[in-house]
Amino acid sequence: MKWEYKDRMVMFQETPEGLTSDISWLNEEGDDGWEVVGTVPLIAPNRDGIAYGTVGTHILMKRPKKAKAGKK
Repeated sequence: MKWEYKDRMVMFQETPEGLTSDISWLNEEGDDGWEVVGTVPLIAPNRDGIAYGTVGTHILMKRPKKAKAGKK
């Protein structure tokens, strides 16, 4: 089976509830056959170049590759 992959970066926003992000798009991706296979935190450096906090996430997705017309 062959797979196709895509990714998306999501940035967090500070709110009274804490760090949040809008991932409402994820349900639509699932409806199109995409599934999350991994995430990687996005870490921001301070002025000295030392990591100090997570500012978002990188989401990796895959789905079965659709066969082209006329191919098996």
